Amino acid sequence: MREDFRSNGSQYNGPPAAPGSAGPRRAHSETRSRHRRRSTTVSSRRSISSITVPPLGPQPSAARVVRHWFVTPHDFGWVFAHKSTRPLHQLIRVVFASCVALYAAVSLLMLGSPNGPSGAGPVAYVIFILILQGVAIVWLLVKPLPYRKSQVVAFLVFGDVGLASVILLDVPTSGLIGTFLFSLTGTMCTFFLGSKLLVAHLVFANLVIVYIGAAAYVQDLWGPWDALAAVLVAGGATSGAPIFAQIAWSLVSEDARQSEIDPLTRMKNRRGLQNAIEDLWTVAHGERSAFVLVLVDIDRFKSVNDRYGHDQGDAVIVLVADRLFDHFGKIGVVARTGGEEFVAVLVGETERLCELVQGVSGTLANGSDPIPVTVSAGAVVLVPDSEAWEAGLNVVNAATRAADSLMYRAKAAGGNRTVLEAM
Repeated sequence: MREDFRSNGSQYNGPPAAPGSAGPRRAHSETRSRHRRRSTTVSSRRSISSITVPPLGPQPSAARVVRHWFVTPHDFGWVFAHKSTRPLHQLIRVVFASCVALYAAVSLLMLGSPNGPSGAGPVAYVIFILILQGVAIVWLLVKPLPYRKSQVVAFLVFGDVGLASVILLDVPTSGLIGTFLFSLTGTMCTFFLGSKLLVAHLVFANLVIVYIGAAAYVQDLWGPWDALAAVLVAGGATSGAPIFAQIAWSLVSEDARQSEIDPLTRMKNRRGLQNAIEDLWTVAHGERSAFVLVLVDIDRFKSVNDRYGHDQGDAVIVLVADRLFDHFGKIGVVARTGGEEFVAVLVGETERLCELVQGVSGTLANGSDPIPVTVSAGAVVLVPDSEAWEAGLNVVNAATRAADSLMYRAKAAGGNRTVLEAM
């Protein structure tokens, strides 16, 4: 028995009956599927990440590291929703709320300060900002954590503009102290937003710092050297740590992303698949959808390597991977789990998924290919009303073992077929 995550060919006699329902509990077909003629053109490379910049190399220069950091696209969804960062979500909620609470404390103290805003208009504005900050605190503690990039960007803009507009109403000497709070929103940029948004935040923060330093000089509160020193200290403290931290964080997260990608096919690898299965299972269970695990293995692949060489064997693997992604990629996760073996985990309507599984052998095999190959597949369908759901995520391991067995059955019957059963 092979390890988890393997799939078989494509044959099927209709959607499997739910356990306990009328008709057979299992439905499968082992008749050969017809080959569908397909173009041999390989589709564009698929990747679980949009990061496609070249690697830095073993000992890059500092300038190259900075340029790499700045031009590398930011993958907000991966950083915020990755399995390894989910335990931090409640802590993130508390940290965000604490930052806003600190901003609110500054606004409140300014209202009581003799050097704070004077006049009905400025006082009313600070009170308005204070109310918004209170609403934001309650929202962060009670409502779902912001999970869209636009929501986090809105939070950043609210923090920067709100802080700047309040501290500019104070005397410059006190206002410059308040600019150190820009480091809080800078920290948020460091971990959740990209380099360009961080640079935009720092440009805005430093413009405010320079303005306050110039105002202190014009109002004779500081001499020119004092004002310059204060601006340099505030700007350095606000900018230095976020930039260095984000460069380091981006390099670490890039390595983590690459660890989930198969370098040959640019699909998910076994680790990436394992991290995605829990989400798919949760979606299927919550929406009462079918959950399908398909194990696909190229038939007699060793003979391909022996006859044509490993380079041509790799080309065959890439072609099969692209076709498999085209066939399944929009409704689930497709991964290469080793050698010539692939896994697809699908969620959706039972009959539709079974039709797709039925077509997998004909989709992947094409007799006009330079090196024609066939595949064997084994698929297990977990229908919405199956009692197997009660086992929780443990059912995935059971489904993997069952699909592995079915894939071997397809190979034993001659290959180029799918065996499909229900749990």
